[in-house]
Amino acid sequence: MLRDRSGSTYQLAHSRWRGDHGSPLSYDDQPGITRDDVDAATRTIWRYRRALPVTFEREISLGEGMTPLVTSEVDGEMLKFKLEYCNPTGSFKDRGLSTMITALADAGQREALEDSSGNGGSSFAAYAAAAVIGSRVLVPEGTSPGKILQTRAHGAEIQIVPGTRDDCSAEALRQAEERAYASHNWHPMFIQGIKTQAYEIWDDLGPTAPDTIVLVAGSGSQVIGHDLAWHELERADAVDQVPRLVVGSTPPRRDRHPAH
Repeated sequence: MLRDRSGSTYQLAHSRWRGDHGSPLSYDDQPGITRDDVDAATRTIWRYRRALPVTFEREISLGEGMTPLVTSEVDGEMLKFKLEYCNPTGSFKDRGLSTMITALADAGQREALEDSSGNGGSSFAAYAAAAVIGSRVLVPEGTSPGKILQTRAHGAEIQIVPGTRDDCSAEALRQAEERAYASHNWHPMFIQGIKTQAYEIWDDLGPTAPDTIVLVAGSGSQVIGHDLAWHELERADAVDQVPRLVVGSTPPRRDRHPAH
């Protein structure tokens, strides 16, 4: 079951990305999994498929997930780092795009659009190509030429939207009336893929939970994904504690357009 912020409920429909009154959707709380539910033979995020709210006959995967967890000393402290740049398109967003595009393919969508000024668009284009879904990516003017090149290389149609990142999002919402909207900021299945990052950390550590996890705020998907996953694991009695999530932001680079 899907719910919006008002508490209204909706039957599962993979092409639905927001509630009737415009608010985001989320799946009902999941019970979580134990180590016995992990598909150890699978070396992608889909080893945790039993933690997802939906079962799919066909899973769209490019080998995302299972990124290294390495230990390094910082100011005398031994810390572990999750190397998400090892994902297929170089971004943690590949996790969410794998599950989101799987959902759209399951719904029979043959065309979809996304709006992005960076990694999300490239990841969307790559996974849409794997699912043989025609992709259109709207980007705000000033987007890094390198990101546009990477996105186009995956076969996406690029549309440059004059104005700001907000202008780009507004145009995407307008076009979403005619084409499936595969927004990593909106579609509820995206977060379900992102939460596998936490499941991997749990799996790598024993399985157990660390005391603290430091995350970059971004658009909030990693924070929400970790919060979902650790509470699911707590409900399944698979961890003794829920880690403290410390969220920060990175200062903008001087060589980047403000839209980033």
